[in-house]
Amino acid sequence: MELFFLQAECGDAAQLTYTGNDGQLHHIFVDSGFDRTYGHVLEERINSVEKIDLFVVSHIHDDHIGGAIAYTRAITRGEVMDKVLRWCYNPPRPKATVTPITGAISSAASIDQGDELVAYLTRTQQLPAVDVANTLAPLDLHGLQLTWLSPSPRKLNRLRRKYVDPTISLEKEEDASVSMVAGASGNDYYLKVEDFDLRQFSSDNNIENGSSIAFLSELDGFRVLWLADAHPKLLAQSLKDLGYTPQNRLKCNYVKVTHHASKGNNSDGLYDLIDCRHYVFSADGTNKHYLPNKECLTRILRNGQRDVKADRYHFYFTYDNPVLCSIFNVDRPEVFDDWNFQCHFMPTGKKWLQLPETPVQ
Repeated sequence: MELFFLQAECGDAAQLTYTGNDGQLHHIFVDSGFDRTYGHVLEERINSVEKIDLFVVSHIHDDHIGGAIAYTRAITRGEVMDKVLRWCYNPPRPKATVTPITGAISSAASIDQGDELVAYLTRTQQLPAVDVANTLAPLDLHGLQLTWLSPSPRKLNRLRRKYVDPTISLEKEEDASVSMVAGASGNDYYLKVEDFDLRQFSSDNNIENGSSIAFLSELDGFRVLWLADAHPKLLAQSLKDLGYTPQNRLKCNYVKVTHHASKGNNSDGLYDLIDCRHYVFSADGTNKHYLPNKECLTRILRNGQRDVKADRYHFYFTYDNPVLCSIFNVDRPEVFDDWNFQCHFMPTGKKWLQLPETPVQ
């Protein structure tokens, strides 16, 4: 199995490639960044494969769905072929509400991205017949098992109640509804790891983030958590429902950290249930939300279930720039030894992180 985490600014775009139990190579794409992510890197990754077994679009925010919209528009214009065998996407409105798109592709210019993808999938008869929720049975794709952790039917219904009126525009980003408590009001890199007061936690309350499709992928014991922008309480509850506890943590190889390492989406309760050494942060550090938050990284490092001396942690970033490199500047130089971790940044000249760094044989 190989993982590719694409540069998508403060957005998510990734690819999972593996050899299935049929001996064939298979590809899953997980989110797609902004529309400009398609031209920057996503198109190149799509062109590198013959087919896409599954394309997961976690939710309607433009930093997750935009590249997929750019791809479907290119298909509609006849510029590329649709390589996707199966889409995984939850319509944001009640299923009876579908915005038709007819005529030239330019007619879709004023249609919200989430509606446009529904319309495309409806027109091409690829719209999933069943909602993806944590109550759905795991999906087996040629030996790769996907176990759904988010959303819950309740969170998905909450989204659809918000948009039951088809004239209400879909939220593209969360500025209007992230609470002032959970949302960052500035860069927190001036605080040392030891200085954070982690006793208080205020969760993200954004409805759209709460509707995120998050899942656990597993192949021959190689496990990856794909957490999109999901809410930590639901993620933790889903893991508990699978039998995981602080005494019996989920052992996994990689975690794609939820919501670009926002302090409102990464709780102690979640990381109490995860036993992992490798964490991926899909954020550029130069965004208006000040992500990744150092508080998130600190919660991972200081989690009470971690054996700091024995567990060497690795943090992977999809960019290499002065902002990201400054996260731990305020700390003593020994911070990496004291907390037994290492930061890895995007290699020079690259547009995606390829993990594991040494391919699995």
